Amino acid sequence: MTFGIWLPVYGGWLRSLDIPAEPDVASCVAVAQQAEALGFDFLYASENLLNCIHGPSTNVIDAWSLLSAIAGSTSRIGLCGAVKPGFRSPLLVARMIDTITRIARRPVSLNVVCGWWQDEFHLADVDWLDHGRRYDRAEEFLRTINCLFDPEIDRSFFNSLLEEEAFHQGSGIYGSPAAKDRPHTFGLSKKNCPAIWIAGQSSRAVSMTAAWGDCLFINGMSDSALSGKIAEARQVAGRWGRDIDMAVNAYVIATEEPDQAVRRREKVVQDRNDATIAYFREIMSQSGASTWCGLSDEEMVDSNAGFNAGLIGSFDEIRRRLSQLREIGINRVVCQFDDPMRDAGPFMKRVVEPFQADCAAEAEAEPAR
Repeated sequence: MTFGIWLPVYGGWLRSLDIPAEPDVASCVAVAQQAEALGFDFLYASENLLNCIHGPSTNVIDAWSLLSAIAGSTSRIGLCGAVKPGFRSPLLVARMIDTITRIARRPVSLNVVCGWWQDEFHLADVDWLDHGRRYDRAEEFLRTINCLFDPEIDRSFFNSLLEEEAFHQGSGIYGSPAAKDRPHTFGLSKKNCPAIWIAGQSSRAVSMTAAWGDCLFINGMSDSALSGKIAEARQVAGRWGRDIDMAVNAYVIATEEPDQAVRRREKVVQDRNDATIAYFREIMSQSGASTWCGLSDEEMVDSNAGFNAGLIGSFDEIRRRLSQLREIGINRVVCQFDDPMRDAGPFMKRVVEPFQADCAAEAEAEPAR
């Protein structure tokens, strides 16, 4: 099991009245550097052009500009950034990833998010499609990304894109007969092709991950729902002869005593911003995505149902909870914190390191059984 931190590109993670709303670039870089020093495995930067926590009047940090800065100021920690197909062309994304990989001198992962905020699409002058067609667009985006880094993956598909001038209509460059006669890397390095995450929990998200992805990234949910989704995803991936990882979003409140964590959670829920929650409930209802249906006001305090992952409690309780998540089949935990500069260190030292030591001891003892 690996552990990552959401970079606070939206400011505070909670729709709560006493949580700072404005994001800060210097703070995000500081969080990244501290996470690397503490031993976290990766950083995750989400992409929204509007602030999906505090509302459109609040600033938001561009994920890929931030990752570029972090790539040059860290040396080991993994980097994963989100992209919404349609907002950036496949060729642009391939060029961005190739460049950031060279800056970082280590692999960069790509998380494909189909999006749910209709106003964001309209303001960005991107076609708003229904749920199924957003996934159609994402699947074409993924095939194109793979072909750009390695054209031999699907030469016929790539040539059809060139014929249709899918990247730049009317340019006359990509559709020329000379261009179709040879595979294209456009100077992109095959070794810099990113590992692919897919965010979502619909059947389309599962099937797309099974075919193209390395990791399915899902929201927090009940253990029975987690087990069902993991079984479904791995069964579908198995039909392709593939194995995939499962990542879950988790809001972490780790304290010395259980009642400390409970009180912190109760205060967060008590101080929730009802106006912001009502606003986003209406926005999400327009998306057509089943993910957002039926969430309570308490679940809406966190942007991705992170409370449901169950990482709220004492250090010992959370360590035991991680063992449960591992047994269910979770490989990666993507952590959000009230204050990562304050909370990430104790979580790593008091929870993750002992948990990893226990896992190592189990693995060592396994052959003897």
